[in-house]
Formats: sequence, structure tokens, C-alpha cells
Amino acid sequence: MKLNPLSLTVLLALGVSTNALADQCDKLPAAQLTASSQEEISNDMVRLNWQIQVQTPQAAEAMGAVNKALETSITNLSKNPEVSKIRNNIQTFPQYTNKDRTISTWQAIGTLSFEMKVQALKTQGALKVADGLTLSNLEYFPSQATLEASRAKLLQEAMKEFQTKAQLVAQGFSRGGYTLAELSINDEQGGRPVPMVGRMYAASADMMAKAGMEVSAAAGSSQNSVSVSGRVCLKP
Repeated sequence: MKLNPLSLTVLLALGVSTNALADQCDKLPAAQLTASSQEEISNDMVRLNWQIQVQTPQAAEAMGAVNKALETSITNLSKNPEVSKIRNNIQTFPQYTNKDRTISTWQAIGTLSFEMKVQALKTQGALKVADGLTLSNLEYFPSQATLEASRAKLLQEAMKEFQTKAQLVAQGFSRGGYTLAELSINDEQGGRPVPMVGRMYAASADMMAKAGMEVSAAAGSSQNSVSVSGRVCLKP
């Protein structure tokens, strides 16, 4: 079963209106409880971010050179079944002289990013991106499948802890059990991309291809967590 990120409140009325439930709970001792569970999960995906800069007298010339490099890279990468979510962007900026502040040249900056499995990155070797592109940084993060499996596990653990706490409170005050009035389940959106920025990754595409340079896939891990909170009414 697929679990989407959760942030919801559930009222268990058992056929009784919300106001009636609130009135019923107001007549009984109540306890507000919170339980949570968290774990470190492997970053099994990586996003590679590339950049290219070209400076020429004419804006169209600079943009054309960057666009050609990006088009070549996208064409090559699209043939790789391990590569997904290819994104690109181009921006141009005028460069001014110091003397009279007139435009001397134009600089075009192109960015390219795509995602792939960390294991695939380890075994890919050189990636086919155009000469002139520089690998600026890597972002590691868990895949959706890894996140969903972790959420399911953590949700089960947090619910069990919540139930245990509720039972302990009822027993501690010599009550005959508890009824669940309100329940909130919160997925804290774990597994955000973790950037790895370093000079060792500032390798140009032609160096990677010609020298056989490989990027170290030190993926690490991310923290994922789920919490359950709610109000229980203690039975007489």
C-alpha cells in the first residue's frame, strides 16, 4: 500500500457528532499524548548538478554555444536508462567595462541536472555530457520507494508506542481503559536532498571522459520520522 506524506487529524466519533464526543470527553479525565519513531535511511539516489559558462561579444553567440552543449548532453543522457528527471536552464548577463560602463561582452550560464541511483553512479564510469560542462555539486537523497517503506515501518512503531502510553496512563490512574478522541499523524517529510559540495567534484566533462575520472559516491543517510499525537479519555 502506498503511503503519501501525512498531516491530518482524525476524529473518531463512533457514530456520535463531534460536539457530542467533545462533551462526553469533557466529563472524563483526559490525557494528551505524543509518540514518535525515527530512523536513518540510506540515500540511494543522487542528483548531479552541472554548469557551463560562455563569454562572447554577442549575446546570441554565447547563448547559442551554451544551448548546443546542453542539447548534446540531453540527447546523450536521454539514451541512458539509469538517468531520469533531466532539467536545464540558460541565463545571459551583460559584462560592462570599468571605464564608461558600456557593454563589452555577454556571459551565458547554463545549468543541467539529472537524477540516478547511487549504485548506478558507482558503476557508470564516465557520463556522456558535453565538453565545457563542470560538475558543481551532488545531492544525495532516499528514493520514494525507500521513503514509503520507512514511513510504513515508523508509523506502525509510533502507533504502538502511543497505544502503550495510553494504556499505561489508564492503569496508572486506576481507570478501566481509554477511548481515543482525537488523533493526529504527522510525517515530517524526511529524506530531503543532502548537498555534497567540494572542490574534488569540480571536474569538467572532458576530464571525466578522457582521463576516466570517477565521482566518489559517498551517499550517507537521511533521517526520517513519523509522530502520532492525540487525546484520550480515561474510562471510569
